Amino acid sequence: MKIIQRYFTTTLVSYSMLALSVLVALFCFFSLIDQLEETGKGSYGVTQAITYVILTVPRLSYELFLIGAVIGSMTSLGIMAQHSELAVIRTAGVSKLKLSLILIKSGLLLVLIALFIGEVLAPICEEKAQHMRSMALTDQIALKTKFGFWARDANSYINIRKVLPDGKVEEVYIYEFDENDELRSSIHAESGEYGDGKWLLENISQSTISKESVSSQHIELASWDSLLEPEMFNLLIVNPEYLTFLGLLNYIEFLKQNAQDSQRYEQALWAKLVRPLSILAMIVLAVPLVRGTARTTAVGQRVFIGALIGIVFHIINQMSSHLGVVYNIPAIFSVTVPTIILSALTLYMLQRQGT
Repeated sequence: MKIIQRYFTTTLVSYSMLALSVLVALFCFFSLIDQLEETGKGSYGVTQAITYVILTVPRLSYELFLIGAVIGSMTSLGIMAQHSELAVIRTAGVSKLKLSLILIKSGLLLVLIALFIGEVLAPICEEKAQHMRSMALTDQIALKTKFGFWARDANSYINIRKVLPDGKVEEVYIYEFDENDELRSSIHAESGEYGDGKWLLENISQSTISKESVSSQHIELASWDSLLEPEMFNLLIVNPEYLTFLGLLNYIEFLKQNAQDSQRYEQALWAKLVRPLSILAMIVLAVPLVRGTARTTAVGQRVFIGALIGIVFHIINQMSSHLGVVYNIPAIFSVTVPTIILSALTLYMLQRQGT
């Protein structure tokens, strides 16, 4: 059994990584085409576009890992079936249940690879990619610190403490200097929103500083003409899909403390928890779909079936998540139901086909 286990693990991981590499290369090609259309804006050139695409490879790999796993599983068992290896293994007394357990053990290595990509590589590379792209497109100097977002606009220095997922900003500080680099006014706005090419600030407190005195005034609503573009806020906007597990936990707690909606982030958290089970369920699904005596089905057809199953499951997953947001369904149900149904369907098919 150790030899069989080692053989299955090597074959499954090899074909899964090969399928994943092809998928990532294909998606990177289309992504590069999209990025090349942005070249010429600011200092964003071909080199920056290629660098951005390369940095997004870990994120794409994590998103496509499930499809790569099911293609690898279908291909592995399909080739074994064509070479009569599955028939020999079944004749040796390995039931479909044992075969499923062997695949699960082999799939654990794929799960570990997926977790490493999703928890270590993807968050770091994605942050660098978004930072580089935003800086190049806007051609503005900006800095992300623990005190929020800092940028310079002519003689003004801007500090934005919070950028919400919908693009709205809160806690805006604007410090205006004169040609002698002396502070002339300090502005604090509770919130702001970009629209029609300009900023609209709300609940503003402005202090004007002269050599003789300091005057203050309060303004409920005012427009703010600034070259600062919303594209720069990609440095601060936290995409839930790209956060680590601990990052999601901390950000959900932050949103709850500030009475903000955290459902998208809770869904992303549950998606991370369920993904290992989804990968294993997809791998085991190949057992009832690939019969040990089936030698007539081409490998290309099995690859197509595996890709189709992975894409359909991904679409259903996305639909379930969006319905959860629209109808305010708890994340634990909207995210886990597709995987539970897939696992139940796999078990049912295995039971129907017997040992």
